[in-house]
Amino acid sequence: MLLPSFLERFVATFHPQPFRELARQTAWLKRQGKIDPFEFLTSLVFGQLSPLRQTLVSQAQCLEQPVTAQAIHERYNPRAVAYFQAAFAHTLAQTLDWSPARPQALELRRHFRAIHLLDSTCFDTAAALQEIFPSCGGDGSAANIKVLLRYELISGRLEPLKVLEGKRSDQGQALSAAQLLKEGELQINDKGFVDAKAWQAAQEAGAYLLMPLPHSLTLWTTEGPPAPEQSLDLAGALALTSENRLEWPEVFLGIKGKHRAGPVRLVAFRLSPESAGRHRAGLRESMRTQGRTPSAKALQLAGWLLLITNAPATKLPSALVAYLYRVRWQIELIFRQAKSVLRLHKTESDNPWRIQSEIWARLLGAVLLFLWHAHANAQCWQQHGSEISFEKLIRVMQQWGHTIARAFLKGPDELLGLRRTIWRHLLVNARKGRQKSRTNTWDRLMDLWLKPKPALL
Repeated sequence: MLLPSFLERFVATFHPQPFRELARQTAWLKRQGKIDPFEFLTSLVFGQLSPLRQTLVSQAQCLEQPVTAQAIHERYNPRAVAYFQAAFAHTLAQTLDWSPARPQALELRRHFRAIHLLDSTCFDTAAALQEIFPSCGGDGSAANIKVLLRYELISGRLEPLKVLEGKRSDQGQALSAAQLLKEGELQINDKGFVDAKAWQAAQEAGAYLLMPLPHSLTLWTTEGPPAPEQSLDLAGALALTSENRLEWPEVFLGIKGKHRAGPVRLVAFRLSPESAGRHRAGLRESMRTQGRTPSAKALQLAGWLLLITNAPATKLPSALVAYLYRVRWQIELIFRQAKSVLRLHKTESDNPWRIQSEIWARLLGAVLLFLWHAHANAQCWQQHGSEISFEKLIRVMQQWGHTIARAFLKGPDELLGLRRTIWRHLLVNARKGRQKSRTNTWDRLMDLWLKPKPALL
């Protein structure tokens, strides 16, 4: 999608009528008053992009008709939460196919149709939400929210999947996330998402998973029938080798029966002495707080990066498994930006309905920002051979937060003109700096796997 059509389609998507209809369907709008539902939505979504505190007064100032802060406060009710959820779902459905492929990631499509990074983040919230979002207990807040996110690496598309109680485990979400995968797609998980049924669902769909091996899992190997299965002493095997990489092409995870996953490939990469030392020191400290001492087996495993996948070596060579897994750091950056810049975990209220509305509005804003980032990144790479920094993009957009919110009141032409102005600023002021002498993960993937340089004769 070219830039002009992207900006025009963006403006067309935020036409007031569909959102007013959603407000009627959720019963947030029963009769037209001073507060228009579309203005209410855009004032919160885009007003929150501003670095200023999002107060009821600042939101009221983004509306066409003057209203009091109290009037805004009264519109936050259970129907408002339903309205923002519906608006989020509508916008996500309208924009899912917009993202251009990342120029650096296009080569990955020869191996996988899509690469999803899956993870979750939790944050404490006002105690008024403890009935809806109970926490795990302990010394923290009585209310805690977990947001489950999926980020598609090739297209740069962000897809928030669920907003859950903080006490819900990642393992309990593994199956539902795996069931979203389509044939030829790869999902990179954290070890908390281990679930035999998720592996089975991915296998049945013709999809692939990649994740670290949880040390608590039992491993089994077999040389094929009629040879019996044998328990794999992984720590013992790693202790005896001098190699930096070992692979088991076919292992099974867990106990026999319904909790069994596999066969999968297990690839072990020896960590550098510095990294291994940090991991072992962290393990000792974690065990010390529990009044325990780590076993020799646990200390041995802490010196290795252990990854499991059902992707065949023809699709994902063993030597490159660790490099591809390292791109998972991008979703960690997303969480950092969502909290530090988008203030996902901050609120100025103890009204449970306003807090939930703010969360859905911020998630909607995050989806739109990543959409802008994907397109700006593609054009910047075409024109300048450089990437757009997501953090810098947010900083630029923050300067225009309330201006954007008010531009929706002035019609599509002025909104489109403002978007073009912002776009020009992004291409100049949001470029990512880079040290030419430093090799990054993308460089290694391209040079060693995706587009290897021909050997010199």
